[in-house]
Amino acid sequence: MGNGRVNRRAFTKASVAAGAAAVALGRLGAETPAAKSPAASAATPAGERSPGAVPQGWREGTTIPGEYYVDPRHYENDERFLAERFWLLVDHQSRIPKAGDYFVFEYGRGENVIILRNDSGGINAFHNVCRHRGSRLCRDDDDPRPGDRRLSVNQLGASGNTPLFRCPYHAWTYDLEGRLVQTYGMPKDFDPSKSGLIPVHLKVIQGHIFVNLSRKPEPPDFKEDGDYLETFGAQYGLAKLKVAARRFYPVRANWKLAIENFLECYHCGPSHKSLVTTHNWDYSLSPEQRARRNREVIAWEGNGTTTHAAGQGGMGMGGAADPEYLIGELNPGFLTGSLDGKPVAPLLPTIKDWTHRTGITTTSWSTGYWQAYDDHVMVARFTPRDVALTDCEIFWLVNPGAIEGKDYRPENVMALWDITIREDIWIVENNHLGVMSRAYGPGRYATHEDYPAGFIKWYMTEVVKA
Repeated sequence: MGNGRVNRRAFTKASVAAGAAAVALGRLGAETPAAKSPAASAATPAGERSPGAVPQGWREGTTIPGEYYVDPRHYENDERFLAERFWLLVDHQSRIPKAGDYFVFEYGRGENVIILRNDSGGINAFHNVCRHRGSRLCRDDDDPRPGDRRLSVNQLGASGNTPLFRCPYHAWTYDLEGRLVQTYGMPKDFDPSKSGLIPVHLKVIQGHIFVNLSRKPEPPDFKEDGDYLETFGAQYGLAKLKVAARRFYPVRANWKLAIENFLECYHCGPSHKSLVTTHNWDYSLSPEQRARRNREVIAWEGNGTTTHAAGQGGMGMGGAADPEYLIGELNPGFLTGSLDGKPVAPLLPTIKDWTHRTGITTTSWSTGYWQAYDDHVMVARFTPRDVALTDCEIFWLVNPGAIEGKDYRPENVMALWDITIREDIWIVENNHLGVMSRAYGPGRYATHEDYPAGFIKWYMTEVVKA
């Protein structure tokens, strides 16, 4: 988390449920003084609450009042908190293989970051803001004017390749190291070396790009998150994989509703037919049922398919199957996370045979989620954009030697999680509409919703009180 108040190892060590709502960050760790204090503030009348006050009547184990999902004041507090303390997953380094390759990453209502490959092969990140009068250097929208040949304005788009970044307003120009290299008409005492682009804290771990938007010289710690990803990434060779497909999914709902949904699989049975057909969803099997399942798995193995799934539990409904190794099983007959269980790409370079398992890891709340199979890896990120808007982007990684059209088809690699996330978007947007009603009130979390309950406890005791 970076601020030291939540034990990252304790809640990440818990198993991540295998569903679009099933990536479980686990339970909150060792209690901090804030976590031990009473959650409700009875002294502040409801009509006079400030954005930082814990609302009267909230208790641990219940959802939060609707205002925390729909009130812009609370969103503003959330946005600042995450920007200062979180390392946000951006993308995979394979997106920008050549010098001058770049793309922009958006966070919140106004933050926009240029991610680029420099001439020495490194990756830089800068705020997409000209140091003269604040114009964006790169922009991508539906406005037809930048493409109108009758107009003089010429501006870089949201991705591409360029040796320089030229502001469309007054032509201040910056190189790939963010240095101001061209301007005109400035006073004699103007020092261009002090007007370069403002850098953004950046880390690349196992090929994945992260940024932190704090303006402090020292960014928050990322060691524990990074250690988890390093271990997981080495197992699946993440750094050397390539992006086979990507899809952007804007969610018209508050970011907390999106995260809560992704933290439980209580809804997976009624909501995700394809997902629960592929993954062992119901972890709550009796000993007799588990013995029967294991006999079936062993019989399946005897039919000529190697499997190591016997003894593993399901990872659905918020249950922990293998909290030490974050490993879950696929249902008998399924080799990978595809609609029919058949391979969709060549085995990953570090995988020598089909294991019938799925591996999962995650970084802190709202950053990144990895669901790995033997032949591909699904990576999802959720990024807050406004009180009722959350960006979800998914990219799928495959063996770097795989050839599109020959070894894999993007639509097959994407199919299972594309369907699942579309179902989740409908669920979350419908949830947001409901919490806007005066009829909505805090409700009790179910037994299998302990992970979203833990997330909300963290939110109320850390974010709201920040």
